[in-house]
Amino acid sequence: MDRSSTTARDGHSERRFAPRTLPDQVAEELGADIVSGRRKAGARLVELDLAQEFGVSRGPIREAIRILERRRLVELLPRRGAYIKPVSLKSVADLFNVRTALSALAVRTMATSPVESYIDTLARRCDELKAQVDLDDPMGFARTTTRAVKTIARGSGNELLVELLTDLANQTVWTMIWKSPLDYQTRDIRLMSANLMTSTLKAIRQRKPNAAETHFRQLLEGDRDRALATLSEIRGEAFDFSALDHADAAGGALQLRTARPA
Repeated sequence: MDRSSTTARDGHSERRFAPRTLPDQVAEELGADIVSGRRKAGARLVELDLAQEFGVSRGPIREAIRILERRRLVELLPRRGAYIKPVSLKSVADLFNVRTALSALAVRTMATSPVESYIDTLARRCDELKAQVDLDDPMGFARTTTRAVKTIARGSGNELLVELLTDLANQTVWTMIWKSPLDYQTRDIRLMSANLMTSTLKAIRQRKPNAAETHFRQLLEGDRDRALATLSEIRGEAFDFSALDHADAAGGALQLRTARPA
């Protein structure tokens, strides 16, 4: 389960990732159960019970609960203990929408005045996605897609955007959402997503920010809708997807009012 420290092989320094600690791994497992609904909102997390369940001491469990508190999945109440907070499908949709809004700004900036070296990096990511289309590995495809999104953020040259997207991934339920494969289950979906990323790359190379954002939004909003549909099925909860249509329409109207010509 551990991930070794890595650095970028593209001539750029990327953040080093330390191997995940035992509390990190326990937090991921618990978090995935919370997001999927296998552990219900309002339930108390008892350290002794969890230590027996995971086969570890209470120390890693205590730290895992603190991690989940920082990710807003658990509430620690004085003298009462830790309780699971509600995680609605709407809050998951909000997370996707914020990520999409930040990513859309990044791709427009990259298509307008890119950090040139990252265009080559994004091209490699596109090649990796194409190579994974025929592989039955939804999680692998999702990880490569995430790397491509990060490349676009870095390629914008906007360090604040990079930090915000990184914080969004590290301090929220994002890692929990992708603990189990929620998307890219079929070859057709993987092919469509790889083609949209390639179209985004082409628009960036042609310095067409409107086209780049259109392709990129279509990719990210498709990710959102399929992940929400899968979560809705796993949790046995209905979700009003028409609300997403209204939100997307409002975002498009804002784009038309503020975007510069491609």
